[in-house]
Amino acid sequence: MGNRVRRISPRGLPQLDSVISHALIVEPTGLVYTSGQLSWDESGALVEGTMIEQLRRAYANIDLLLQAAGSSREKIVNEVIYLVDYSPDTAGELVAALASERPPGSVPPTSTVVGVQTLFAPGFLVEVQVVATT
Repeated sequence: MGNRVRRISPRGLPQLDSVISHALIVEPTGLVYTSGQLSWDESGALVEGTMIEQLRRAYANIDLLLQAAGSSREKIVNEVIYLVDYSPDTAGELVAALASERPPGSVPPTSTVVGVQTLFAPGFLVEVQVVATT
């Protein structure tokens, strides 16, 4: 009896089923793996804003995925955050924004921040990928 993989592709995110899975649940382990989420709307268009505003939109998209998987932000165990033109000079602002995105009293997940030159398309500044439990 092996693990079964179930695809999650909720409304509110671009429908890219022929290209990627937005999220997969590995059953019976209950682990949810997400593809990197951007500051995009259901059509795949950029929702413009500052790095912090795009970070918040990426997490809002992650909320859609986790809710559809029967999970939530409190259950995120690992996150990888990709930032365009990241500078250590802005680290304090980023740390404060990340902390504000976490539910009060939750255990902070393991986290990696990676500076990159570019993401999916011009204008995207942030991409967030998480692993959570159900």
